[in-house]
Amino acid sequence: MRKPAHVAHEQYLKRAAEEKEMKPSADDFRHPPLLVSLHSRQRRRDPPGLKTIEFCKGCEDPETEGSFVKGLTAAQGVNDYYVQADLVYAVPNDGRERLLNAHHLKDRIVLFDRGTISLVEKVLMAQEAGGVAVIIVDDGQCDEDFSSCGRAGSIRDEGFAKKDQGELWRKVEIPAILVTEIGGQRFKNLLHLDYMEIPGMGFHFTDSKS
Repeated sequence: MRKPAHVAHEQYLKRAAEEKEMKPSADDFRHPPLLVSLHSRQRRRDPPGLKTIEFCKGCEDPETEGSFVKGLTAAQGVNDYYVQADLVYAVPNDGRERLLNAHHLKDRIVLFDRGTISLVEKVLMAQEAGGVAVIIVDDGQCDEDFSSCGRAGSIRDEGFAKKDQGELWRKVEIPAILVTEIGGQRFKNLLHLDYMEIPGMGFHFTDSKS
C-alpha cells in the first residue's frame, strides 16, 4: 500500500537529517566539491550588471585555476560582494517546498533552477539556511547575451528583477546571479548528482553528499 505523500515526505526529511551526521566516505574523495568564486567587480569590456563566475573542481583557487561563465547579477539587494565557497544544488531544485538539504547549505553557494516560485524567494530560502550566495539557472527564457530574460528583465536593466517590488529584496543580504540554461548545465555536469523521485514533489537532482 502506497504511503500518503506527506508521510513519505516526512520520512525523507528524517533520513536527510540522519545522513547529516554521517562521517565522510570514500565517495567524498572521489568526488571533490565544486568551488565557485563570485565577485561584484566589473570587467572592463562587460556591460553593467554582467558578472563573471569562476569555478573549478578539486582546486584551491578558481580565479587562477578554473573556468568561467557569465551571469546577470540582481538589480536589487546586495551589490558589493566577494564570495568563494562550494556549490550545492538545492533540493527541491526549484525551491518549490522547504529545502530538504537545508542542513547542507550553510556557508555554501546554493544552486537553484528558475521556475515555480519567484527569484527573490529562492534567494531568501538559501539565506535562511545559511547560504552565502545564490546562482539561479534559467529555464530557457534568457537569451545567451541576456538581451531578454522574460519577466526577469535584461542586461539593459543592469541586473535581473529590477522591476520587482522592493519589499522582499530589502531583506536580502547575500548576492544572487542568474545564469543561462547552458551556463548552468556546466555547473551541473561537475556536481555528483543522482536523479530521484521525492515523494509528493516529483523527480529532482540530488547531490549524493546533501
